[in-house]
Amino acid sequence: MTSPQLGYTLLYVKDVAASLTFYEKAFGVTRHFFHDDNGKAYGDLETGTTRLGFVSHALASETLNVDVETLTKGQSAFGFEIALTTQDVQALYERAVAAGAAPIVEPKTKPWGQMVAYVRDNSGFLVEICTPMP
Repeated sequence: MTSPQLGYTLLYVKDVAASLTFYEKAFGVTRHFFHDDNGKAYGDLETGTTRLGFVSHALASETLNVDVETLTKGQSAFGFEIALTTQDVQALYERAVAAGAAPIVEPKTKPWGQMVAYVRDNSGFLVEICTPMP
């Protein structure tokens, strides 16, 4: 048996269409798929070998039979983040903030040589913008 590979990461959000549009504008990623069945929505983005997907609370509740928690920009963050790699952290950070991302930590070079910055997306999730690990 071969090792499994990470196919996609899913975030549960109030408005899937708004999340897709936000990520397209803020980070320049491309929409791969979107479907909305009366508020039960799913969509995902091309982000390299692993896709980033969004599931509406209504679809998550129906599928999982549990409610999902909602984040807002003012609350504490979940113990989870998305990391998007780029060679130009400063430019992507500025683009994201201009598109409405909440700035958390401006770009800084870590002791191991990686440049890292943090923002919060339109649903309150932490997004790390960083260079690839050395």
